[in-house]
Amino acid sequence: SRAAALSSSSDAREPGGRTGQTQSSTVAEAGTTSLTPAAARGARRKKRAAERAIKIMFWLETKYDVLPEVCLSFENWKEAASSTSDFDLLWCDTAIAADRFMKLKLYQKMNHFVGMSSITRKNNLGRNLLRMRKQFPKEYKFFPDTWILPTDLSDFKQQFNGKKQTFIIKPDNGCQGKGIFLVREMEKVPVDFSTTYVAQRYLQKPFLLDGFKFDLRLYVLVSGCDPLRIFLHKHGLVRLASEPYQEPSGKNLAQSMVHLTNYAINKFNPNFEENRDPTNASDGHKRSWEAVQNHLRKEGHDVDTLLSEIEDLIVKTLIAVQPSLSHFYHSCQPEDIENSMCFEVLGFDVMLDHKLQPWLLEVNHAPSFATESELDRLVKTEVLHDTFNLLDMNPEARRQKKRDAKEKMELRAMGVSKKATVEERSAIELEVARARTVWEDERLGSYKRLYPSEAKEREYYHIHDAAINIWEMLMGGTSRRTVRLGLAPPDADDKDGGGSANGGAEKLSGRKTSKGPEEKKEKEREKRTPQELKEVVERLMNGCSAHPRPSENRVKNKAGEKDGEGEEKEEEPPAVTPLRNGRPDVKVGDVIKVQTNLGWENVTVRAKRTNGKLDIQFKDGEYMRSVLPRILREDPSPPPGGGDSTTASSGEGGPYASASSSSSTEVPTVGGVGVGGSLPSGASAVAAALAAVS
Repeated sequence: SRAAALSSSSDAREPGGRTGQTQSSTVAEAGTTSLTPAAARGARRKKRAAERAIKIMFWLETKYDVLPEVCLSFENWKEAASSTSDFDLLWCDTAIAADRFMKLKLYQKMNHFVGMSSITRKNNLGRNLLRMRKQFPKEYKFFPDTWILPTDLSDFKQQFNGKKQTFIIKPDNGCQGKGIFLVREMEKVPVDFSTTYVAQRYLQKPFLLDGFKFDLRLYVLVSGCDPLRIFLHKHGLVRLASEPYQEPSGKNLAQSMVHLTNYAINKFNPNFEENRDPTNASDGHKRSWEAVQNHLRKEGHDVDTLLSEIEDLIVKTLIAVQPSLSHFYHSCQPEDIENSMCFEVLGFDVMLDHKLQPWLLEVNHAPSFATESELDRLVKTEVLHDTFNLLDMNPEARRQKKRDAKEKMELRAMGVSKKATVEERSAIELEVARARTVWEDERLGSYKRLYPSEAKEREYYHIHDAAINIWEMLMGGTSRRTVRLGLAPPDADDKDGGGSANGGAEKLSGRKTSKGPEEKKEKEREKRTPQELKEVVERLMNGCSAHPRPSENRVKNKAGEKDGEGEEKEEEPPAVTPLRNGRPDVKVGDVIKVQTNLGWENVTVRAKRTNGKLDIQFKDGEYMRSVLPRILREDPSPPPGGGDSTTASSGEGGPYASASSSSSTEVPTVGGVGVGGSLPSGASAVAAALAAVS
């Protein structure tokens, strides 16, 4: 009874009034029997719960000492006991798998985005930027000419046309300068079809510091993907080669410490000097970016323009992959509306040429946080501290999300849960995004916001829209509507959701968005008659799209109605030729037309797989494996009057150009998903999307 009285007295105290050790020692000193195992476990759970209620728990899977130091510098932050604990923050030096992200709760955060390999692997970065360059040659000229080997081998061979040009060859998934070398002869280029290399045109005239070649390591925080939240830290590193620069020649191509600026390579040079004064722009082979900026200003260079161009290339690089990041994120965590469960500190490597023009070399998903010098410690500690400050982690928000999740589960169990409509969810997402933007702007520290803002959304709208179209073409589905801060929230009386948070360019620019007669007619046409439904079924059975093409979508005259004077008679829609198994019969070696983001392009079928997918090669050498493209085949019988039926039916019209013709057939599937259809969610969608994007 005495032990029970002591136990109840201790439990009645406040959580911070007495520690577990004091309680145990008091019970022991009483000389009475100890608590039962069940009661002891219950007491320990209560203690942990009371401590958890006021703490931020973090779990680190890292080799860098600076990370636990920075985390413990925050008040009420504590390291979790294991990876299975109820932590708030997960940090991992390597990429995190999609299934692990799917298991996280809404209040937990991790330091990687699923699908960021779209730009952090060198071959994916090159491929995605090259796609954007096809659309915007002038906008995307900030990276060197790039070839993915062996896919682009035939085009790469044509670069060796007698002129002595230098190319740099990199493994697609290498890091720290491993496996990088320079070539000037085609015979020395590795042709290994089991390994992917990235070849880039070497920048022969780089900007030099004290006669040394250098590059910039810039720290970019991405704290959201829908909308993109991009911040650039003012502190960065300038990494110099450890040997004076010489223009590449046959004699010095192998001298890596002349041509490569990687710290992991140059630190082994006996001539390498560590930085001793972070404020000195001429001290050591690793220097402060801030100090170098001041040095360039003193020499009369336009540093403000340089910084603006660097910020521009960072935003454009991330916009190119925003649709895929958003899809992966919402497929794994469809319930999250705050866009705040992932963040990532990226290392952008940028080189300056002799005209002070910035060139993007690569993007690192796990930049080193080793602190081997005082400069490293100063820069990386502040980067991490400012990053965690922007994550908005607090115990009250966690408790509120737990209560919300419990309430939803109870409502679902009772069968009275109500799912928000698309318009309602869009309005909530927009409101949360705007509130978060205001909150972040008050806590930037040494970060500078690059995106989003209303002005930036208008500036990059055409690029973002093109990136969405390209992604939809690759995936064969409709992209999720993007949250944009510059749009007005939906009106309460707008039943059609015309004021939703994700409208078109008219809303973004502030123009009126009232529904016109054409839009109302479109809305009326959504209600199909039984005859129209029958036609849809017939089209689907014939392997065609459920929706008629614009050239087919003509208003038919009603039976018995006379045409008015001066009215042109509408043509009957062309007959659809049924396809066997819904796909045209193509053979290896056939030259066919497939639909891409640039319209209809001729490709050669290189392989045909047992599952019906094809390996195709474009005229420019680009090779795509295991795809199901939309195909436009010529009919064996030419149309009346002769002419090329394929050419006649493949006019302009964007990524979904009309392909209807009396002598052509189409297959409305890309990647196995009907164009215009919705994509699946969950692990299968993530796996399929990763395969397609890669």
